[in-house]
Amino acid sequence: MARSRFTSFHRSRAGVAGALCLAVVLAGCAANPEQPSVVPDPVASGTNATPGATTSDAGPDGGRGAAGASTTMVVTKTAFYRVRRGDTLPRVAQSHGCSVKDLAAWNRLKPSSRIKPGQTLRIVSRQTVPVQASGGADARGVASAVSRHAFAVSLAWPAQGQVVEPFQPGENRGIEIGGKEGDPVRAAADGKVMFAGTGLNEYGSLIIVQHNKDFLTAYSHSRRLLVKTGDIVRQGQQIAEMGADNRARAAVLFEVRRDGKPVDPMAYLRSQNG
Repeated sequence: MARSRFTSFHRSRAGVAGALCLAVVLAGCAANPEQPSVVPDPVASGTNATPGATTSDAGPDGGRGAAGASTTMVVTKTAFYRVRRGDTLPRVAQSHGCSVKDLAAWNRLKPSSRIKPGQTLRIVSRQTVPVQASGGADARGVASAVSRHAFAVSLAWPAQGQVVEPFQPGENRGIEIGGKEGDPVRAAADGKVMFAGTGLNEYGSLIIVQHNKDFLTAYSHSRRLLVKTGDIVRQGQQIAEMGADNRARAAVLFEVRRDGKPVDPMAYLRSQNG
């Protein structure tokens, strides 16, 4: 466990560092069955999608494919409905097979709120779909890699954007990559999600992915999490939606840890054109 402890992230952020240290220590202890609680935001607001369009996010079903026990995938689909004259939240909810409470939550409304003609509402549904059995084998391969030592790791960029905050040893923990709120945040390499949750103060929401016994990556400031603790993820898979950092600019804080110590992510990231 000594190899898995985080060092202090920042002199002025000891409290935050302590919370994250706990999360990573838990991640490094395979013998400990308890994982940090997962508090994913089920639906984000402020999407720029066009009314009537449909988007979907998919991920392994709780990582159970790693053991070959599941050959299904949970797909979350988001559609958009334009309110007509005479519509009410209960009427729209009934026609789309959802509860008024959920419909209100997806759109950041109160269940008693009135809706107006022309207003656009998000409609979210989750479906379990079958996947090829080979997906379980792939997940087992990733899980096996996580348990092995490696002296290097090749990382893809977790977001498409410019580096707005470079890595400075002793001053910060990683790099910040700018973009727009809602932009996809992707896994930098195959791995296992060791923590996915919120409540770590300045981190906002946080995802930690372990790639092998020596390397892990962390992704902060997301407005929506698309994976949960225990999931197996593949390189390039969307794991979150970009949110805003502490300066109110859209960015993802991306960290690379080697043996628990922060290192410059630029040394491991491939060319954005590669």
